[in-house]
Amino acid sequence: MKIEGKRKNPINIRLGKNNNNIIIEDESKYEEIPLIPGAMINGEHYGFILITEHNGKQKETNYLTQCKIQAIGMENGILNIFEEGKRLPWSFDKNGNLKYSIVDDFTDDFKHKMNEEIEIAVTSEEPKLIQPISIRIASNPEESAILPDDVIKEEYPLHPGAVFGDVHFGFILITEHNGVQKEMAYPTQNSIYAAAIEGSPDNDLKIYENGKYHPWVFKNNGELKEESSYNPYSRNDQQFIREHYGLNESDSLDFDAPKRH
Repeated sequence: MKIEGKRKNPINIRLGKNNNNIIIEDESKYEEIPLIPGAMINGEHYGFILITEHNGKQKETNYLTQCKIQAIGMENGILNIFEEGKRLPWSFDKNGNLKYSIVDDFTDDFKHKMNEEIEIAVTSEEPKLIQPISIRIASNPEESAILPDDVIKEEYPLHPGAVFGDVHFGFILITEHNGVQKEMAYPTQNSIYAAAIEGSPDNDLKIYENGKYHPWVFKNNGELKEESSYNPYSRNDQQFIREHYGLNESDSLDFDAPKRH
């Protein structure tokens, strides 16, 4: 079997100059716990959001976990996040930079308890941020745009969107509320192929990841609706997985991509 990463009641972890803590929030409670010495985590919590500050701007990076989060703490300047059934913890430095990922790093005991061999799937390779696409989500959807950077030389409106020819892993959504700008970073397993709001400017934003049938889907205010995923019944997705690891010749992903203008 394959264990996919998921997000369910994710935990917020803040890394700042003067404020390092764990934030656990649900419908019935809000709790802040210092990262030193940290805490054991009860309940069903999958995934975490790492909140950091860069040049006075808040950045939130999302990570999925395959198993429940068991404990979080900081020691000697290293943030450690423990998952049930994993040999070692996730490790980040004090600035939020990933030092060690534990995707598919299961213990032998955990594999045995699953009563069948866990497939270490090539599709579970570590999501990453390499030349991520920056996207501004404006209060007026017609002003939402793909922002220029060292690779993308000009701004493109999200309606109708753009197709990307260079390699871009991950994307950053930039929103503003009450004058406070926030960045939400989403690492991806594969490079980003396109981003667009199709139809009306008020419609959902879709971000397409190479080789995946289902795109990322966001509301026009930047709220996540659906994560990108493979379709196990799609021949294209199966073909991509094989080709990505050099087993076959190249074949293209089949979907209606928005056109750059």
